[in-house]
Amino acid sequence: MEDNKLMGTVTVSDRAVMQIASNAAKSCSGVMGMSEKTRAGGAVRAVSGKSTAGVYIRKTKSGVSLEVYIACGYGAYTKALSETVRDKVKASFDWTGITIKEVSVHINDVR
Repeated sequence: MEDNKLMGTVTVSDRAVMQIASNAAKSCSGVMGMSEKTRAGGAVRAVSGKSTAGVYIRKTKSGVSLEVYIACGYGAYTKALSETVRDKVKASFDWTGITIKEVSVHINDVR
């Protein structure tokens, strides 16, 4: 008897992927919250609660690319913060089996 065989498939919804990424980003020190993607010159809107706003998915054959929009705290070293968020978001998918090809971090608000 072999217990190592997979019996079926597992599907992770886009909403679940966005929640995982959002929770990972918000857990980073220096991230004050999520914000939304805006058009040039548009007002930045803060996002609160357990929303998936602030995370956008692009699927390709080679994996998933994520865009994460955050608000940082005043005085945060943005280069280090964006690298931390990128690494934490990518690592948060290790247990899912989802290949995260790229994580783009956008800081478009300071609180």
